[in-house]
Amino acid sequence: MSPPVFPRWARAADYLTFLIVIIALVVAASGGMKIRYHDWRFTMTSPYRLIVWAAAIALVRHFFVRQQPIYRQLPADIARWYQSTPFRAAAAAFAGTRPAIFFVGYLAIFLFGYPPGAPPPEHRHDPNEVVTLPLRWDAGWYLQIAERGYEYSHQTGATGQQSIVFFPALPLTMRVVALLLAGSDTAFLFSGTFVSLAAFLGALVYLFLLARDCLDDEQSRAALWLLAAYPFAVFFGAIYTESFFLLGAAGAFYHTRRREPVRAGLWALFVGLTRPNGFLLSVPLAVLVISPWLPAWLVRASEDAGERGGTTEANAARWTASVPALAAAAMPIVGMLIYSVFVWSLTGNPLAWMAGHLAWGRHYTGLMPIIVDRYNWLAGAGLYAYSSQQPIDILNALGVVFVLAAAWPVARRLGLAYGIFILINMLPPLAEGGMLSAGRFSSVMFPAFLWLAGAVPGRHRAGWLASFAALQALNAALFYTWRPMF
Repeated sequence: MSPPVFPRWARAADYLTFLIVIIALVVAASGGMKIRYHDWRFTMTSPYRLIVWAAAIALVRHFFVRQQPIYRQLPADIARWYQSTPFRAAAAAFAGTRPAIFFVGYLAIFLFGYPPGAPPPEHRHDPNEVVTLPLRWDAGWYLQIAERGYEYSHQTGATGQQSIVFFPALPLTMRVVALLLAGSDTAFLFSGTFVSLAAFLGALVYLFLLARDCLDDEQSRAALWLLAAYPFAVFFGAIYTESFFLLGAAGAFYHTRRREPVRAGLWALFVGLTRPNGFLLSVPLAVLVISPWLPAWLVRASEDAGERGGTTEANAARWTASVPALAAAAMPIVGMLIYSVFVWSLTGNPLAWMAGHLAWGRHYTGLMPIIVDRYNWLAGAGLYAYSSQQPIDILNALGVVFVLAAAWPVARRLGLAYGIFILINMLPPLAEGGMLSAGRFSSVMFPAFLWLAGAVPGRHRAGWLASFAALQALNAALFYTWRPMF
């Protein structure tokens, strides 16, 4: 006789109990947090109440489900997860790159110094360079939102830089973690770095799981290292949204492929709340869902194996089963709409966050000026003049060329949805801002790294990794010494 199936709610209760105990320990050490929004107040200052809640949940769980007690099963689950191949592969790539990049950035401050006028006065929180190392460029905006919330000046409007162009997922997460740590300026800086690094580690785990669908384990590990060493991967350790976006996009793709619409929808919603172009994730996710009904030449053969053909009843059942998946694919748009409603309540214009990008130099010019301007540079002045006078443009252009050139082989090898993911996330920003931050945007194009890991022979990977890492060190030196790299 087979043992009874262990209820999912009981396992969820175990993890919730564990999480509450961890929060209680943090509250005991830091004093907890108090949040007030208009007339609504939320306080979490007593660890004893949290312990009581944890005990109550554990008692209810063990009253109804007595097998696999939490004190025995939870440590085993954690150990099994820690020792799993995806986590160990992700941890190796993470530990092999993040500390080194922070070290390069720290030394660059003293070896090269800051340019005149840097850092800006509002970013000089502490004379200790270790403490303020994360506070670079847009990190100041996220820190401001996390500490004080969103602010909007109707007098300035879209002509000046305002915080509403930054979506809420990152600053909201920063605020929760920082308030648990007593809410000091240092706590906010630490929380931003911590959540960004944690999200990057989680993204690497999901990327490995995705890679194993089309690559062997060695190639899957190579994909993680190529991404972590990529020249613009410096942003995965910064207080920027790259880690959050990568985590949500990889998670949404993974669970959509596994036909798990609830988890896919949650990650997709997360992406929609993470950055302005997050809602575009709905397009490749929808293509991934409807792949079985697309022409065979558009999709990878193994992507829809066993899905095509069948009886009319089977096709109808398949369409019915796809409805939840399509709903999950729409969640990035839902996330964008949720934030737009909030912006409407703050500004009177639900799309003020979109108009606000004008203050950052983003306006539609199309793609042709990018090509024509660089052709004129090369034809008129030559490669030397272009590289010596526009070095930052070259750095960003290298990232753009890499991911756009990968779009076609990605679509052929991994599937149409993966190729669309690259194009729909790269072409609109290029059309509106040229090479502005284009290299940073290329860092989250994870399908390109999956393809590269499979296309590059094993004997050549060390060369790719060394070249990537060298350029990332250069970018880290630029980024942490307040030298423009956008």
